[in-house]
Amino acid sequence: MKSLRWRCGTGLIVLCGMLITGATTTSAQQSVDVRTDEARNFIGDFTQIMDAAERSRLLLQTDDGSDISFADVLASPDDVVLNFRWAKAQIARGDVRGASATLERILVLDPDLAAVRLYYAIVLYRLDSLDEARAQFERLRAMNVSPDVAADIDRYLSAIETRRKRLHQYLTVTFGSQIDSNRNAAPSDKQQLVTGTLTNITASEDKPRNDIAHIGAMRYDISYDLGYQEGHEVFAALTGYGSDQVQIDSLDLGSFSVDLGARIRGGYFSLTPVINQTVQSLSREKYLTSRSGRLRADWNIRPDTNLYGEVSYADERYQNTTESSALRLHSGQRYGARTGVNYAWSPSNRTTIDLNAGKKEAARNFNSYDSLSAELIHAYLFGGGSYISGSVRYGLDQYRDPDFLVTGNSPQHRQDRTTRLRLTYGAPLSQMLPDDLFGDSKTAGQIYAFLAPINWSVTGEYLNTESNIPNYEYHNARAQFFLTRRWEF
Repeated sequence: MKSLRWRCGTGLIVLCGMLITGATTTSAQQSVDVRTDEARNFIGDFTQIMDAAERSRLLLQTDDGSDISFADVLASPDDVVLNFRWAKAQIARGDVRGASATLERILVLDPDLAAVRLYYAIVLYRLDSLDEARAQFERLRAMNVSPDVAADIDRYLSAIETRRKRLHQYLTVTFGSQIDSNRNAAPSDKQQLVTGTLTNITASEDKPRNDIAHIGAMRYDISYDLGYQEGHEVFAALTGYGSDQVQIDSLDLGSFSVDLGARIRGGYFSLTPVINQTVQSLSREKYLTSRSGRLRADWNIRPDTNLYGEVSYADERYQNTTESSALRLHSGQRYGARTGVNYAWSPSNRTTIDLNAGKKEAARNFNSYDSLSAELIHAYLFGGGSYISGSVRYGLDQYRDPDFLVTGNSPQHRQDRTTRLRLTYGAPLSQMLPDDLFGDSKTAGQIYAFLAPINWSVTGEYLNTESNIPNYEYHNARAQFFLTRRWEF
């Protein structure tokens, strides 16, 4: 009789343990999936923002010329002002080579026009005609120009010398904060399945929790021109990322990655093979080591259109943490393929359509899935270096086998549908800081020169995941503010 009671008691304890473990494992799985995707997305989002900021910085803006036509120029071919405005209109439309010819014609008519020669030198710089650009800038230095123009000339001459070097190095540093409405990705309806039984979530730490995080990221890029006329190069990058939660310390996220690759160019075509190793941590505990390789091909079919395709493979090795003893079950291989198109409507408008397909082979099939996603991205560059970038992404994840700790005896396969909306506005601090903010001393100038290129950005994001299993259905609203500074040396 005592033996029977002992067996019943033991069975009850084991059953309770399984239920508790099932709930804990489900919560931990949701957490690790979301955080792994978040670290992966941050690199892509960070690259998009920096690309928009850099293109906005390089865009030569104009304030007139939009109402000038080539017929006007033909009617008055010797009108210097008309031709200058026409050159500006050509630049605004992206016809930099046409603008170069127009500016050259103006200088034949009047070689002493410093403003026109400055435009011409900048256009040559943008066309990578560095020797001709340097000659024009040096000729400008001999003319009577203002101190501000002389400082611009010096910056361009320095940039020309930097671009002529075969070794290029960049350091990008970002600091900021974000606030989330559902940082722990808790189920929206506050219910979850445990061994097929729908239960209410009662623990406050398992319900949706808002939180603030302080974020820092640093990236070091180095590239070396191999000396070929086509511009083949090898490159490497080191990227570190960390977020420190104010309240939910278990979701402190860290990531460090190393990239090694080459860029092989051939006319309108380029091929970029890359190998990568990434280590990620949660709550300062390493939980993932990923070794991957990818091969990307780009084809510039027209000056305004770029097609690309990429295939990738990753070997992902998870290890258990104090928060979860089942993370090893996520270990396995990840396969990916993506393709897309970049279309420039004008120098200040660009649209990207990106299509992704993936397959995850995990140690257990209930962690294995096939994925499909599509994303539409548009960036618009304003005057003075400011920009706005928005994106819409929709994805579908189809899991292979049911997880009996979640669905019990039901053969229900998990299926997630995710929608993400994102909008970013950014600008350099130079738009907000007057030139004489710190005075006119040399030290004041150095302070301004350090602060002016810093890019600030504000981002709003909404993420909604719908699932046929309530454990994985959640939504989150996020706001971010970042300050980013880039150095080239």
